[in-house]
Amino acid sequence: MTKNPVQIMGNSMSSVLDRTTILGAARYFQHCVRNGDIEGALSSFHDDAVYVSQSGSFVKGKPEIRKALEFLCEMRPDLQAQRSVSFETGDTAAWVDEWTLKATMPDGVALDMNGTSSDILTRLPNGIWVYLVDNPYGAAVLPALP
Repeated sequence: MTKNPVQIMGNSMSSVLDRTTILGAARYFQHCVRNGDIEGALSSFHDDAVYVSQSGSFVKGKPEIRKALEFLCEMRPDLQAQRSVSFETGDTAAWVDEWTLKATMPDGVALDMNGTSSDILTRLPNGIWVYLVDNPYGAAVLPALP
């Protein structure tokens, strides 16, 4: 298996954006979102992935995930990770990540969000990790107790 680090402006970002590592795959996705790279962001998902687009609703499959990500990527938000940890077993991994997001909505309203993701990734045959489930809201998606 050959590692192909992402090249940005001629500088190797292999320690940060090496998608053959779970951390690198997550940071690559965040980098793409910050830079409005919808194709790069979408490549971070398995074909049958589930994406929680907002607390309480989700989309499945790349065509639907594309629609959800287009709005996010168009804003080019300042998306930053604070703390993260992964739990790997074979070609499957759980990923927990604290994040912050700041952006300006198309109508000029400031957006200031934070959360703790709860994600599942899988390693493809080429060694690249991709999201099977991307839930940026973590436990916030749980229904309220009666």
